[in-house]
Amino acid sequence: MEADLLEWFAAEGLVRYSASASEDGEVIERAHPPLVALGPRDDDFALPPHPDRLRYEGKLLHEMNLQDYNAFVFHWFEAAVHAGDARCANCGRVLRDEPDLPPTDTWDAIFVEKDLVAWMLVHFDCKRWLSKKLKGVQTFDLHPRETPEYQLATPVNHAEERGEHSTS
Repeated sequence: MEADLLEWFAAEGLVRYSASASEDGEVIERAHPPLVALGPRDDDFALPPHPDRLRYEGKLLHEMNLQDYNAFVFHWFEAAVHAGDARCANCGRVLRDEPDLPPTDTWDAIFVEKDLVAWMLVHFDCKRWLSKKLKGVQTFDLHPRETPEYQLATPVNHAEERGEHSTS
């Protein structure tokens, strides 16, 4: 994970920390960033996307607050759904990207901030069961995969937007 993204999460209070001891008594401290879930299984968790790396056309990471990052993650999730890579965090059914979905197939992106800090997708009808499913799940126990990359929008050069030009 990029250092600036981890620092941003820490400043927002979204990093969880753990400490353990090695066999020789050395204390090992680890920082655990928030995650994104593309489905209900432990191996569906991934590291969160970095808006600057994906050339997100909204704000740069250092300009974002949590609400801005939530909006960015929602766009990222929409791209995951469009690619067919997203499933409900509760029932596991593939989420569909179609107009006029029946009520049983409508979904939402949610942000969980307890022992587990994560963004995930869930059918509206599955929301009420999700907290029971997530009880006891902790960031420390998960081994997230690398962040899948999706094309969110036309790439933007933020420096040119601000009237800054490179001299290379």
